[in-house]
Amino acid sequence: MARRVVLHIGPRKTATTYLQRILQSLVKSRTIPGRSYPLRTRGRFDHNQVPGLIDLARIHDEIGLQDDAWTHLDGSDGAALVRAVQAAPADVVLSAEAMSVLREPGAQAIVDAFAPAPVDVVITLRGLNRVLPSSWQQHIRNGNYMDYLDYLNQRAHERDNDIDKSEMRRGFWRAYRYGELTRRWQSVARSVTLVTVPVTASDPALTWRRFKAAADIEGWPEVPPQIREDRANVSLTGAETYALAQLNLDARTDGQGRREVRAMHKRLLREGWTERTDRGRRLGLPASMRPVIAEWMTIDVDDLRQCDVPVCGDLDELLPSPADSDPGLPDEHEVARATEAAQLLLAQTSG
Repeated sequence: MARRVVLHIGPRKTATTYLQRILQSLVKSRTIPGRSYPLRTRGRFDHNQVPGLIDLARIHDEIGLQDDAWTHLDGSDGAALVRAVQAAPADVVLSAEAMSVLREPGAQAIVDAFAPAPVDVVITLRGLNRVLPSSWQQHIRNGNYMDYLDYLNQRAHERDNDIDKSEMRRGFWRAYRYGELTRRWQSVARSVTLVTVPVTASDPALTWRRFKAAADIEGWPEVPPQIREDRANVSLTGAETYALAQLNLDARTDGQGRREVRAMHKRLLREGWTERTDRGRRLGLPASMRPVIAEWMTIDVDDLRQCDVPVCGDLDELLPSPADSDPGLPDEHEVARATEAAQLLLAQTSG
């Protein structure tokens, strides 16, 4: 049986894919033992343990998913992951950002599944002023087309009305009210350690080193392997995201399904849409939403400070800072250029 389980629960948009790809690369290069980060538990090579952990939560009816999501899960992926943990001779690391939305019974079910190995939880954290724009961008990359301001207003409505506490599928604030998230896992796990994601990328390896310190596992390298951007999620600019939202809407209006829309996205990325020199600026927050989001961040960080858990990093990095310039929204000319470039590439590759 594993000596202990280090469970990294995300949430999404807190460098999770970056860290998972590093761990995957270390396993593939045999820098760390394969059993310490099990990737072949279901007949394929994954980069995280999302299928198995979602399967374990789903067995207990403790995760809210879309009706068409993970419909193939029947308990076998979860059982395979448990067997991998049982067969490990030392510490095991598991990573799945979906675990951040679990309610306490779901979190307890995950911890119980790996007993008698104790579970030490690592939570990566990022400021809401970064999470919310990135979250909307992911929403669009999933084939949706909700307007950005409508998306932010929906998040505000959910927060004001505590919808996450009554509706299983509305899990955004179960993940991003960091104090509540921390206390929920403190109640079931042996320990919880927090990792703050740096505001700037001047030292890309800093997030890895903080995660390494939080996991506290011997043998991990101080300098991580370089991860190609297309393996750690390509970052879209504000203009590209707005253009993609309109393309999604046009495709849906034409009767295309989510699969076709996602295939369109892959064509754009593969054909160099994001390699243009005039891509536009990083997406920020609308001016009308900045004060309220800054207030949320202050409230949540104050709450988080009451949790009395170790932090690898600095909780002040979760707060808005004058040094963190926010470019705001793209102008219509930037969006038009991104849209024209996308349409041209799609026309060239339609055959």
